Amino acid sequence: MFRFAPLIAAALLATPVAAQTLPIEEEITFITKVFSRIQERSFALNKELCGYVGYNRAGELDITRIMEGEEAACYLPNWPAGMEVIASFHTHSTYSPDYDSEVPSSTDMETDEEDGIDGWVATPGGRLWYIDSSEMIAFQVCGIGCLPMDPNFVPGPEGAIKESYTYRAILKSEAY
Repeated sequence: MFRFAPLIAAALLATPVAAQTLPIEEEITFITKVFSRIQERSFALNKELCGYVGYNRAGELDITRIMEGEEAACYLPNWPAGMEVIASFHTHSTYSPDYDSEVPSSTDMETDEEDGIDGWVATPGGRLWYIDSSEMIAFQVCGIGCLPMDPNFVPGPEGAIKESYTYRAILKSEAY
C-alpha cells in the first residue's frame, strides 16, 4: 500500500506558496492503481492516455473512459455526467529525447486550471506528479520507478528533476 500523504505535505511546505487543496490518501492509492494498469499500454501504443477521475453517483472514486491521444497530446473526453470530477489524469507516453516528458508541461497545468480541477501525470520514468491548479504548483508524489517504467527510459543527470515546480518555473524551463 502506498503512503504518500506525508510526502505531499512535505513537498507543499517546501514550496513558496502553500497549497490549499491536498489529495487524500485514498485518491493517491486509486490513481496509482489506474496508472499501474495503463502505463504499459501507453508505452506499447506510443500514445498518451487520459481521462477524468472523480466520485460517481455511489460516492466511490471512479474514472471516465480512457482516451487514446498522440505521442505528446491527449484530448480529454466530454465532461462526464453523473460524476463529481476532481482531477484529470494522463500518461506522458514513451521516453523520447525530443520531449521533456518527466515533468508536467505548462499546457498540462493550464488545462487543469481552465477546467477548475487538479491533475495527475505519469511519466515514462515511472514518476507520479500531482498538479494543484488553484496554486499552479506541480509536485512529485513519488519518483523514478514508483509506477511502471518505459523499457527505453534513459534517466537524466541526478538532481535534474526537482521535487516541485511552480507554473512560472515550468514556463521558464520550456523557453530553453
